[in-house]
Amino acid sequence: MGLSSMIPAMAAESIVLADPTAPLSEAWTHRRFTGATEYETTLLDGVAAIRAIGRDSASGLYRDISYRIADFPWLEWFWRVDQLQRTADIRVKDREDFGAAIFLIFGRPSMLNRDVPTLAYVWTSDRVQEGTLVRSPHHPDSLNDIVVRSGTDSLGKWVQERRNVADDFRKAFGREPPDLVEAVALFTDNDQTGEPVEAYYGTITALSE
Repeated sequence: MGLSSMIPAMAAESIVLADPTAPLSEAWTHRRFTGATEYETTLLDGVAAIRAIGRDSASGLYRDISYRIADFPWLEWFWRVDQLQRTADIRVKDREDFGAAIFLIFGRPSMLNRDVPTLAYVWTSDRVQEGTLVRSPHHPDSLNDIVVRSGTDSLGKWVQERRNVADDFRKAFGREPPDLVEAVALFTDNDQTGEPVEAYYGTITALSE
């Protein structure tokens, strides 16, 4: 597996959270909620990627990690969406489908604490403007979505993103982030709208600056 479950603080200037060249079965756990989104590694326009195709499904790739957000406050990644659910609306329970989403999970769910603080960077339909902060209709107390991309202007193109996770957490939750990011997840689904969706996730990296 490319990344150990516990990453020593200050050991490097960056940490690869998602390596599209690593075998999915070794690097990730596929968690299914409704059906199974098809995830596979591929090469697209010379970029290594994890391809996600919705199959009337809601499922994601999940992996345990552990790093200090104070040491690596930045997140940088490449992604691309080729088909997007145009009627999806992540503010509404029965329309909440994600074209592409990267979840950072600040804790480990348990029997006594099922909902831990989670921040999601989202590409969705143009029903929600870019830059909008959305409280999840399913988990409003623990999950906040930040709409990084919306609509079809960049459809079919690789896009590079860079976010300050510590700042985004403060804006989303109104408090300082917990010490550790303890899991990352990729999620593409279309169980609500049933509309075709195809997304690609490139390398995802946590950076010190």
